[in-house]
Amino acid sequence: MKVWSVKTEISFNGGILGGVDVEDSATWVDAVAGIRGNFFFTPEIYLTGWGLVGAGGADIDWDVALGLGYKFNDTVSAVAGYRALGVNYDNDGFVFDVVQQGPIFGVAIRF
Repeated sequence: MKVWSVKTEISFNGGILGGVDVEDSATWVDAVAGIRGNFFFTPEIYLTGWGLVGAGGADIDWDVALGLGYKFNDTVSAVAGYRALGVNYDNDGFVFDVVQQGPIFGVAIRF
């Protein structure tokens, strides 16, 4: 499950539109399914990634990532990679059709 909540707000200052504020928002839930995995090159260095796709409130959403990780010990590891996340939602004139992408960095602690 993926829960989305977005809001757009536009405010004008000065001129003939001064003081005009407009906003719109939406919240929806999508069911997602996919695959996630790790491939270890050595006991410490691994490739990790996932691919998810789903729908529900949105017409479609997807999430893909690929990263290179280092396992310091059985408890702590770190990963760096790239992730892209997209969604196409359209309901009652509110449209949220975006792709967000960029680097990811993280630390995982298992207990």
